[in-house]
Amino acid sequence: MMTKIRKRLSGGEGGFTLIELLVVIIIIAILAAIAIPTFLGQRQKAQDAAAKSLVRNAMTAIESAYVDTRTFAPASLQPSGGDDLLAQIEPSITFVALDNAAKTPTALASAATVNYTGDASSYEVGSVSESDKTFGVAVNKGANGGNTFYVDGGDKDW
Repeated sequence: MMTKIRKRLSGGEGGFTLIELLVVIIIIAILAAIAIPTFLGQRQKAQDAAAKSLVRNAMTAIESAYVDTRTFAPASLQPSGGDDLLAQIEPSITFVALDNAAKTPTALASAATVNYTGDASSYEVGSVSESDKTFGVAVNKGANGGNTFYVDGGDKDW
């Protein structure tokens, strides 16, 4: 074994054997088999985090608009022909009114769009991530208030 290595080092032999190349290729294939699914899983988590962040930013804009209007109703926050209060507060998000927005949103987070609905004391916001998961929040400011979080239409914390 040592003579073979010495012979190679002294310049008597050049290159790698077929077995050595196959071992390296197998090692690279094993590493790729481990890394690719992990990478894809991280990508989905990032897409979901972006959708959640968009919903949280939309909630902040709606809460800010409530300070001025004292209502969460879409007609007050986005009057037709009037000033779009939500767009003034958060111009990077497109707000699209939709009933049951927290459970069944259709707005795509990749387009910076959220669905929302509301009334005098409560509102709902939702969006769909690029991984096709839906995220929504129903906020109730009434006497029995609280927040309910939804993932894919089901009641679940996120």
